[in-house]
Amino acid sequence: MPSTSSSETFASFFNDWLLRHRQFVQELSHLADETTRTPVEEESLLSNFLSHCLQYYEEKSVAMSVAGDDVYDFFSPPWLSSYEKLILWIGGFKPGMVFKLITTSVNDLTSHQIDQLENIRLETKRRERDLMRRFALLQQSVGDPLLMVPFRRIGVLSLGEGEQSEMEEAMDVMKEEMITAMKNADQLRCVTVGKVVEVLNPRQAIKLLRAAGEFYLLLRDLGVQIETVR
Repeated sequence: MPSTSSSETFASFFNDWLLRHRQFVQELSHLADETTRTPVEEESLLSNFLSHCLQYYEEKSVAMSVAGDDVYDFFSPPWLSSYEKLILWIGGFKPGMVFKLITTSVNDLTSHQIDQLENIRLETKRRERDLMRRFALLQQSVGDPLLMVPFRRIGVLSLGEGEQSEMEEAMDVMKEEMITAMKNADQLRCVTVGKVVEVLNPRQAIKLLRAAGEFYLLLRDLGVQIETVR
């Protein structure tokens, strides 16, 4: 029996995680529409939901660390639908997207909150540019080796002993740099959401996370539906 690849293992985790994600989004929707929940209940759901999201990145980090050639799957994940892939930025959502969601989901920000969020937005934008610049340079440097990966997997590519050794070393370095790029992007995603939630009160944070969750599930379901019809 062939062994299960790292990306296949993560895809299985993702399917289970997605089921829990749907349940959390439903709870956020119910809570956002209610006025009788206590602050303690709101904060408890927020904490559980954020821990749920963090688990995704923790599992992803572990899977990438042992992925080998499968590491490239994490940049265009086969477990995502075509519509989900439309918003990919270094393998995930662009951190700055959270600020667009705030404008459509939270309408009671104070002037102080607006100032705080603007500072976070500017810092996030600066870090996005920095990460994207480095990632673009990395993509340029790995283009040719990436083309060789499928041939190496099926044994078509034939190299001399010395050439094979050099290729293996270059591929190992490249994979480590790709993993680092993804982890840095994931860290910025988590840090940005964390900072934004700290600025908002629990009810505002629930509205934001509800909007983010519903937007993602809409993309997911629409993509799956279109691919099923095909």
